[in-house]
Amino acid sequence: MAKNLFEVVQNLLLPFVLFAFAGSVVFHLEEKRIRKWFSISSVVLFVFVIIVSVLRHWRFIRYNQINNIYLLNSSLALGLALLVLLWVTVLSKPKALAFEIILASCALLYSACLFLYKVPTVIFLPLQYMGVDENIFTTMYLLKVTGFLLGVLCCILTCVALYNVLCRSGIKTNAAAFSMIYLLNGFISFVAVVGIINSYYRRKIKIPLGLRKKIPALITWENIAFFIVIFVLIALAAIFIIRHVRIHGEYNNPAELRKLKRYERDSRRWGILLLVLGVFSLVDMTLIKKKANSLVQLSPSEEFQIDGNRIFIPLVQVSDGHLHRFSWTNQKGKTVRFIIVQKKGTNFGIGFDACEVCGNVGYYERKNEVVCNRCDVVMNKNTIGLKGGCNPIPLESRIEDGGIVIFTEDLDRESGRF
Repeated sequence: MAKNLFEVVQNLLLPFVLFAFAGSVVFHLEEKRIRKWFSISSVVLFVFVIIVSVLRHWRFIRYNQINNIYLLNSSLALGLALLVLLWVTVLSKPKALAFEIILASCALLYSACLFLYKVPTVIFLPLQYMGVDENIFTTMYLLKVTGFLLGVLCCILTCVALYNVLCRSGIKTNAAAFSMIYLLNGFISFVAVVGIINSYYRRKIKIPLGLRKKIPALITWENIAFFIVIFVLIALAAIFIIRHVRIHGEYNNPAELRKLKRYERDSRRWGILLLVLGVFSLVDMTLIKKKANSLVQLSPSEEFQIDGNRIFIPLVQVSDGHLHRFSWTNQKGKTVRFIIVQKKGTNFGIGFDACEVCGNVGYYERKNEVVCNRCDVVMNKNTIGLKGGCNPIPLESRIEDGGIVIFTEDLDRESGRF
C-alpha cells in the first residue's frame, strides 16, 4: 500500500499542480466564454488521455521513449509561452479576445503534454500489482489498490484546493508562484530528457561527457526540486491562510458583512486543505517512501556440495515447494546468489537471485509465494528460470545423480550483477 501511494504522488502531483495553475490563469481572464471553453476542453482532455493510455497499454499505439522527449520538450516550450503571456497580462492587462484565446490554448496544451507524459505510466499500476492466481478480493491486493486510489485522490484534491486558493489570490501572486514552479518543473523535465537519452539513445544523440558524469548528481537535485515544489505549496497555503484571518473589503450592512465573513471562512478552509495535503505529500515522499522502499531481510544461504567447478545440490533438499537460496564466492571475493524453487512435479525453477528490471535486491517467500523484494510482484513459479519481466535471470543447470548440478563458471559469468 505504501509503495503504491508514494509512486502515484511522485508521478502525478506535479502535473495536477501545474494544471491548477493553468486553470487559475484562465479563471482571471475577463471573457466568460473562454473560461467555459477551457472547462469543457479540460474534460475532453482527461477523456483523451485515458483513451490514449488504454491504447498504449494494449499496444494499439506504437510508443517509445522518443515520444516522451517530444512531450517534455513541448511542455517546456508551451509552459514558457504561458508564463510570458501571464506576465504580459500582469504588466499591461491586454483585453483583446485573440490574446485571451492564445493564452487559454497554451494553458490547455501545456496541461495536455504533462498528463500525456505521466498518466499512461501510472493509470494501469493496479493491474501490475496483481500476482499470479491473485484476485481482487484478497486483502493484499485490496490494500495495494487502496494505496493507488489514495495517491490519486491526494493529487486531485491538491489540484482542487490549489485552484481555489489561486483563484482567490491576485494574478500577481499567481504569476510569481507559477514562475517558481515552472522553473522547478523545467529542471525536472531537463533531467528526465537527459536520462532518457542516456538510457535509450546514447548512440544516436551524443551527451557531453561532463554532463553524463553529472547524471547521478542531477537525479539527486531532481528529487530536491520536487521537495521544493511541495514546500512552495505549503508556504503558499500558510500565507493564504494568514491573509484571510481578517475581513478585507468594505460593507454597508450586516448582510454584506456576513457575506465577507463567509468568503474569508471559505478561503481559510481551502488554504487549510492545501496545507494539510502539502504536509501529507511531504510525509508521503519521506517517511512513507522510506517504509515502502525498505527491503525484506533475505533468508540465509543454504549449504551445498562443491567439487572443483561443480556444485551439487541434492533434490531432496529442494523438493518441498519452498524458496531455497544459495551463494557462491568467486576468486575476486564477489558473492553470487542463486535460488531454486520446485515447480509442478519434478520440475525446478533455477535462476540468479536478481533480475533485469529490479537488480540484485533478491526474492523472498511470502505465504508460499515467491515475491520480488523491490517491486513486490508475485512470481509465477512456472516461469522461474525463463527470460523476461521480473523473473530471476536464468541459470544453466542439469539434473543428474539425484541432484542439481551447477557450474561455477556460469555463476562467475553473471557476478557483475552482484
